[in-house]
Amino acid sequence: MQEMWKTFFSSGSFIPHGHCYLWHTPLVWLHVASDSIIALAYFSIPITLVYFISKREDLPFDWIFALFGAFIVACGITHLFELWTLWHPTYWLSGTMKAITALISFATAILLVDLMPQALALPSPAQLESANRLLEAEIVERQLAEAALQKAKEELEIRVEERTAELQSQTQHLAFANRLLAAEIVERQLAEAALQKAKEELEMRVEERTAELQFQTQQLEQALSELKQAQSNLIHSEKMSSLGQLVAGIAHEINNPINFIYGNITHTRQYANSLLELVNLYQEQYPNPLPIVQEKINSVDLYFISSDLPKILTSMKNGAERIFGIVKSLRIFSRHDEAEMKVADIHEGIDSTLMISQSRLNAKPGLSSIQVIKEYGNLPKIECYPGQLNQVFMNIIANAIDALEDDSHSESIAANEANPSIIKIATKLLDSEVVEIRISNNGPEIKEAAMKQLFNPFFTTKPVGKGMGLGLSIGYQIITVRHQGELQCISAPGKGAEFIIKIPIRLQ
Repeated sequence: MQEMWKTFFSSGSFIPHGHCYLWHTPLVWLHVASDSIIALAYFSIPITLVYFISKREDLPFDWIFALFGAFIVACGITHLFELWTLWHPTYWLSGTMKAITALISFATAILLVDLMPQALALPSPAQLESANRLLEAEIVERQLAEAALQKAKEELEIRVEERTAELQSQTQHLAFANRLLAAEIVERQLAEAALQKAKEELEMRVEERTAELQFQTQQLEQALSELKQAQSNLIHSEKMSSLGQLVAGIAHEINNPINFIYGNITHTRQYANSLLELVNLYQEQYPNPLPIVQEKINSVDLYFISSDLPKILTSMKNGAERIFGIVKSLRIFSRHDEAEMKVADIHEGIDSTLMISQSRLNAKPGLSSIQVIKEYGNLPKIECYPGQLNQVFMNIIANAIDALEDDSHSESIAANEANPSIIKIATKLLDSEVVEIRISNNGPEIKEAAMKQLFNPFFTTKPVGKGMGLGLSIGYQIITVRHQGELQCISAPGKGAEFIIKIPIRLQ
């Protein structure tokens, strides 16, 4: 790089330009004088352009003059290099300066072509003169209008003075009438003051009486609300108590025979296996039985009995286990012996509720089955009223099933298969003190008007005879009052409804 710059500024093996002129003195001085005068002229022109731009600030495109100035200065420098190369052959430096001049001149030419439409759009002297004539005519019209306006103003002032004199005369007559009217007004003001005082006393008495009536009305409304709440609690408590006793009684009555069946199936299976082993042993020892024995074997289909009897006993055992599980779920759900607060497993209560509701979750004619998705978290046992919590779970799940069934009735079979009904139950531990249970479904949304009254007593959207409007109201009381928790419902179009229960692990 350093060598390149040295070559750029050095003369190298070139000879000065003066050798081309054979150092002929008149010819050399002719070129010196010409280039010097041209350079001086080029340098003076930009000074004149700068002065012109500084005096004419209204120029629309003063930048083109600056560009012309740069171009002319570059041309002047090239002529100075013409003088320099007469004695110093630094042609690389001179050529570079010419290249810079060429770039500036080329850019100026291109921008000048682009600027030409704007320059042609400037108004000509004739157009400016025509505009001045129109402006002068408008000024004359405005002067005539101002003269006419001044004359009208003077006439108006004369009329105002005449009218003012008339009004002063009338004012004197009115002043006397006003004095008479003032005396009458004073009398009326005294009468109005007395009337206002009586009115204020009456309004005060009315306000006091109204306040008393409002206080009494509030007391009556509060008493009525408490009475309705107590009535709904009593009805629901009696209903759930009777239902719990009935369920507990049925579970107890079924439990004994099913225990008998379940306990004896194992022995029956052992006896049957022993008899089948005996028959097989007999057939091995006596492969050719008597004709009467062979006929009996064929008539009872001994081979089919040998293979089907263990399957029947296995099916009976599975059925007995199923009934045993249902009975256990009924006892857990009823909690007839657990009305007081105790430590319980939330998941056990939810599973028992789902077991009881299994018949409604299965497929029915014209309706597809309802899928239940359980996402249980790792929850500890909590202090609660288990029977009452199971009532809350049952009410919410039953309402979800009702909503999904109504939505399935309104849809076609293909639509139900494409969008199956789902109930999702998720539990998790929010922190070390609060448990959250979410029960959601993908049925229809709950309207905003119904959301505002969802937990009010006796409010229901179901047909007459299908619901009393007490389930969610009682459930809200059980969660918020009995368990010191929270119960809320959220719903959005296309996302069904979701009930969120939050209860503390330990009750205060």
